[in-house]
Amino acid sequence: MFRLEILPARYGDCILLEYGSDPVRRMLIDGGAPGVYKRALKPRLQELSDSEREFELLVVTHVDYDHIRGIIELAQDDSLPFTAKDVWFNGYRHLPQPPGPKVLAGKHGELLTDIILKNGHSWNCHGFNGNAVVIPESGVLPRIEFDEGLTITLMGPTIPMLTDLRKDWEKSCLDIDITPGELEEARAEGRFALLGDEEETPPEPERPDIEQLLREEYTEDHSSANGSSIAFLVEYDNYRVLLAGDAHPSTLVESIKHLGDDKLKLDLCKLPHHGSRGSVSSDLIQHLDCENYIFSSNGDQFQHPHPEAVARVIEHGGDKPRLWFNYCSDETLIWNDKTLRNAYGYEACYPEEENGGLLFVQGDDE
Repeated sequence: MFRLEILPARYGDCILLEYGSDPVRRMLIDGGAPGVYKRALKPRLQELSDSEREFELLVVTHVDYDHIRGIIELAQDDSLPFTAKDVWFNGYRHLPQPPGPKVLAGKHGELLTDIILKNGHSWNCHGFNGNAVVIPESGVLPRIEFDEGLTITLMGPTIPMLTDLRKDWEKSCLDIDITPGELEEARAEGRFALLGDEEETPPEPERPDIEQLLREEYTEDHSSANGSSIAFLVEYDNYRVLLAGDAHPSTLVESIKHLGDDKLKLDLCKLPHHGSRGSVSSDLIQHLDCENYIFSSNGDQFQHPHPEAVARVIEHGGDKPRLWFNYCSDETLIWNDKTLRNAYGYEACYPEEENGGLLFVQGDDE
């Protein structure tokens, strides 16, 4: 059994993976934006018994608030027992250290670091011996085995991406004159922000002109936080899923080439950075052999998914790509246009529940 649940994480990611039998094993990838823990993640975890809340792995892909916030709330919730055999998260200690004195830094990343240390969690141990979860500069991509036959192949980040993140990690602290002991006060005063805030606000969505969207010039996302994202290929019983976090598409393409295949065969692809125009390139989609593409966003903050990204998936995502949206929003419902669907041969799929979310079970789409 393989079960992937894309929880309604607002403008972020929160993914529950279940596999195997007797017992079913579980992994949690990210915790979503503020409010997601209370409204979606905690109720889902409460459906499990105490013993079922011992997860094989917790992955915090990177330090942006729309991925890390729900995990911080989970870790601080004494009313809900939760453990993970290992945590994958690249903290400040894992970022390449240049010469000179160390600098305290990190905002929400430092807060999660403090929680991990206080609670004695295994940290980046399974497959990485406590070091950074990162692709080596040379050699094969890390392939980590878990019980019951599940494997994870790391697709990102690279060492240069972590080096770039260190600069922003330190700057994020200096900008607000913060040290780890002041994190609670900073949050209360609203001084948290994404390390990779986008500067432009996309226009209000309208009926897409796909041909025009495909002509738009592509510029790759430059955010160091997104570039540092842990991205990986999950394989279980011939079922293959790419969970791309917010990784840069060029990093993913290079990893695909490193695997030796012109196209990466997938059953599902959770697209990077919620379908932003700078993170879903035509080159990336052309390197995937996949029919099912997941966009995780409700459109808050940055109006993801961006229409340019969706158009690239429609154009390059196979004969009849399925676009899976975990919310019904202005940004997603514009793609449920019968004329467009007939003309371009794609399917638009939406959650059955009003509050959003998607569920995929091996062999069946639900």
